[in-house]
Amino acid sequence: MLSFDDIVQTAENTHSINAILAFLAVDDSAIIDPARIDLVVHAGNAILATAQQACALAKQAGCPLLLSGGVGHSTTLLHEAVRAAGYSAVVQTQSRTEAESVGDIAVACWGLPPEQLILETHSTNCGENAAFTRNKLAELGMAPSNIVVVQDPLMQLRTMVTFQKAWCESKQPPRFYSWPTFVPALVERHGTITYASTLPAGLWAPERLVSLLLGEMARLRDTEAGYGPRGKGFIPHVEIPPRIEACYQSVLAQIGGLEGLRTRLL
Repeated sequence: MLSFDDIVQTAENTHSINAILAFLAVDDSAIIDPARIDLVVHAGNAILATAQQACALAKQAGCPLLLSGGVGHSTTLLHEAVRAAGYSAVVQTQSRTEAESVGDIAVACWGLPPEQLILETHSTNCGENAAFTRNKLAELGMAPSNIVVVQDPLMQLRTMVTFQKAWCESKQPPRFYSWPTFVPALVERHGTITYASTLPAGLWAPERLVSLLLGEMARLRDTEAGYGPRGKGFIPHVEIPPRIEACYQSVLAQIGGLEGLRTRLL
């Protein structure tokens, strides 16, 4: 398994990766008022810390927690994280969706009252997280005004614009608040590059972090190959600041110089 030292190599690359991570992990925590929140949505991912914090916010706000996640690309990784965190004695992950697995933990281990839990168990990607969440709320006759959306920090920006697109034709769309629960960052500690000490446990392996980062930047682009209106049309236009674009190109160039690594990551 590659380390961050193998991939990142220089302080300049660490800076570039951190800038992209902060761009992707859109964080509205400074303006979230739990007293005004009437729904927390957690989009299924493999970082258990995001689900635990989403649960804590729903408890604090006294509002429903909607867990969105069927069986998708991250399901196996989520179930591995459940075992690594010691929840296997509480949760049966075999043949269970992401929402069901996390829901069991939320009630049994994190103290969420079961009546606050809503499960959406069919979505397999960000687009379906948004569309199926809207369908579930309509099915339940719910029209929340202020929704906090929680996702893997690397997919937070794309998830937010996807939710906004899903409600774009609504006469009274809710206000969405973006909360990745933490913003990832790399630091040099004891002569090696690693995650900042303030971050939660159970984070991405180095190769997966860089692969997700580069993949997200490619998807966000409004080009023929991207997810924007001029491409696949999954998301609205996203403006990528020149500074972030420069960081992205720098990381791409650096990885391209590492024999075999770019192919493995992309």
